[in-house]
Amino acid sequence: MSLQFRTDTGKWRVRFKRTGPDGKLEDIRVTLENVSSERAARKVERALMAAIKYKDYRYLDDESRRVCIQLFNNRGWTLPPALITSVGHRGSAEELTLLKAIEYCQSDPEVLTLTDPSRYEQCFAHILSYWGPDFPVPYIRVRQIKEYMLDRKKQGAANATINRERSVLSKMFKVLMQADLVERNPVRETGPADEREGQRDVYLSFDDFSKIVAECPAWTRPILRCLYFTGMRRKEVLDLTWEQVNLKTRLIVLGSGQTKERRSKRVPIHRLLVRIFEEVGKLRSLLYNHVFLNGDGRPPHEDSLTRAWRNAVKSLGFTARPTIHDLRHCWQTNAMRSGVHPLIADAIVGHGDRKKTVQSLYLSISDADLLNAIDRMKFDKGETEIFVKAQGSKGKTEIST
Repeated sequence: MSLQFRTDTGKWRVRFKRTGPDGKLEDIRVTLENVSSERAARKVERALMAAIKYKDYRYLDDESRRVCIQLFNNRGWTLPPALITSVGHRGSAEELTLLKAIEYCQSDPEVLTLTDPSRYEQCFAHILSYWGPDFPVPYIRVRQIKEYMLDRKKQGAANATINRERSVLSKMFKVLMQADLVERNPVRETGPADEREGQRDVYLSFDDFSKIVAECPAWTRPILRCLYFTGMRRKEVLDLTWEQVNLKTRLIVLGSGQTKERRSKRVPIHRLLVRIFEEVGKLRSLLYNHVFLNGDGRPPHEDSLTRAWRNAVKSLGFTARPTIHDLRHCWQTNAMRSGVHPLIADAIVGHGDRKKTVQSLYLSISDADLLNAIDRMKFDKGETEIFVKAQGSKGKTEIST
């Protein structure tokens, strides 16, 4: 099935092939008379495709039902009983739209307490954009989920992002099953996207890192140095407040609600970073208690920091471009090359998708252990090297400026 726009009529048309009563493949076309936008046309197309494929017409919205009746009448096909029902009359099963299912999932106690709401909202935003808020949940089946994943891939979404959205969709179906609103979870019958495709292995030398920082706006420089010397996530650093930073003990303390792994953690402050905090602390805002502020004296947004970094990297002419997130990879590499115990390094950087091992559960890491680890670290442990694993590729790209 495909969607076409007729420039001569100014209307959208759905086109697909179907085997007729005589066994021959028929080319079917139906014009969407009352649909003006591409988004609305795609919504009708998906609903129509699912209804015809599964011969289940109970969940069509009014416009899709009209189009389906028009199609059956034009082709001289016998109308199914579900389509004979008058337009606008829908049963209780049709009340479970995608939007209502998402709202129900977001109100589930487990979702509220064990997940990061913002990450769920981002995933659901893409899901809603694809199917539309009124799309009937019973029409979301294995094929539709696979097509969604392929469509997100074409849009440029990373496989890890696609898998997060797939996981969130699966969680929605799980919540609906527990409430007896659906009978099965079709996401379980689909496989995840291969996250090894496009995998990055990055080490950025201190010299190249310094060159990038020098090209960035002044307000971004202490933020980027904090990322480089701590291995913290971008959001963790941007949300950092002065109550969380103790320069006397040289520790940053993050609560469970401030980390992706939903566990509190302590981040030791390298002696080189102490001076950066002291310099930033000389000029504080009366309105905000954030450690880092942008050029306007307000807490910076992630996008503005990313944009500044990308522009700097582009201006320096890197043949393969490192990202801000790669600074976490650099920190972990520096920790390994400096001889920091792997479990201590993991405790500092944290991993949202990694469960604690039996060994780490019995390991007690003191403040002194953290400070000894960070004092041992050196941040100039090699030349810049970026390895990007594309599909079917085993090559390595070494870059320098």
